[in-house]
Amino acid sequence: MSKFKKAVLDTSLFRRSYVICLFCSNISFVLIPAYFLLIFLFLWGVFLLIYNEAKYRTVLKTRYGFWLLAFLLTSLITVIVHLASTFLYNAYNLIMLLHMAICFFVLYSVHTEKHLNFRRELYSICRFIVYATTVLGILGLSFLMAEISFEVLWFKFIVYENRFDGMFINPNQLGFVAVVAIFCSHMLLKKDFISISGRERVSRIWIGSCVAVNAISLLLCDSNGAMILMIGYAIFFVIYKMFGSESKFSLRQIVTKSAACLLAGLVIVASVFFVRNITQAGFVQIMKTASASKIVSTDSLTDRIAHDEAAVTFEHENKNLDSGRFKLWQQAAKMFMQNPVIGIGKGNIYEYGNRMFEDGIKFSKSYGILAPIMTDFHNGYITILVCSGVIGFVLFCIFGLRFFKHITIHVFRDDSLHESVLPCMYSFLCSYVIYSFIEVGLLYNLNFMVIFFWLILGYTSCFLVKYEPSRALGTFVVFGKTFRRTLL
Repeated sequence: MSKFKKAVLDTSLFRRSYVICLFCSNISFVLIPAYFLLIFLFLWGVFLLIYNEAKYRTVLKTRYGFWLLAFLLTSLITVIVHLASTFLYNAYNLIMLLHMAICFFVLYSVHTEKHLNFRRELYSICRFIVYATTVLGILGLSFLMAEISFEVLWFKFIVYENRFDGMFINPNQLGFVAVVAIFCSHMLLKKDFISISGRERVSRIWIGSCVAVNAISLLLCDSNGAMILMIGYAIFFVIYKMFGSESKFSLRQIVTKSAACLLAGLVIVASVFFVRNITQAGFVQIMKTASASKIVSTDSLTDRIAHDEAAVTFEHENKNLDSGRFKLWQQAAKMFMQNPVIGIGKGNIYEYGNRMFEDGIKFSKSYGILAPIMTDFHNGYITILVCSGVIGFVLFCIFGLRFFKHITIHVFRDDSLHESVLPCMYSFLCSYVIYSFIEVGLLYNLNFMVIFFWLILGYTSCFLVKYEPSRALGTFVVFGKTFRRTLL
């Protein structure tokens, strides 16, 4: 087999390339070439999807794959039903269908690949994210301290809408990436990662710098969603530390540990928001002091932040927690009632919104020509409910509940996993499930956060397969054919 053919058939290489490309699509100055490259990577993913299914029967080997396959079939029916009414937008619906198939049977199904060292694959991705975010964070904070802001094309660097966005396309993307970087740094300190790293091991200086730089970026970007993701990760990890050390607890221990978790959660929440306010106020004061001691100079490309953004406070313009989401969710409820059984498909949200509401879907105008693609409901669950209807939503929830039920049992039951990366991944997934209530996530978006979620879900499933062999769960027969019970 030639090296080229071997590389094309390398699913691990695809996953690494895909997630790194989508990571780069969040960076302002490489967004356009990253999306251009993404076209070829997407086609590569579709090819691997078909090839792996034809040769290895990936769908039949995927844990709980029946529910995912059923979800895809209902989504296909949705596309066909709405094909005539919105023909132009159904091309995007088909792309979303392929995107979901890649998430299910290329990213999540990583546990079906024999002889794959998934830890090494995940390690290489974590290492890239730590290095990249540290360098980008240092650059962004350096420009901020130098009071330099500039605009290229439609991207505003360093400060956007009175919020720190550094080198990323917007503050919310920066916030999510910052949390991911801290999460990856945490995993790099785990024993099972250190044991496989060898000479490639990321030094603690890099890891410490990554955590410090991204923590500051997270505090300055003022993203409530990213802050909830970070707080959730910390709280779920504390819960694991409290209950994951022993297999049995008395009633008194359960009550005591639960109270300790609640207290720890309150302390974490109060501390994070207090530190955020202090950090923002501190940077504002530093910048004011620096401005007073410098002569302001401007040119056509770069301007001082003090002139371009007036008084920078790093506070979101919408100080209320919903930031306009309640109206968006009310519109979603009305759209859901029009097609409650099978939904309308992601590509039809924008068009149907224009038909039903005088001003269209809230926030859609801010996306410009990308509105038909970018418009959603800032809630992963509501988006699935509207796009896939009750049938699709129930199928997706069954998969999610089945998966989290079994992985929770393994996380808290097996003491040998105490110092592995599994508790970190489990805590991140639990926090992401909550995060998706207020942000774009879970499925119907081809972006870094969705792909990263399914990637971590896949690596977590590798532990599930390792500690719960399929042969121990038996088989079932349908129409004379035998299937593994793990399919359900």
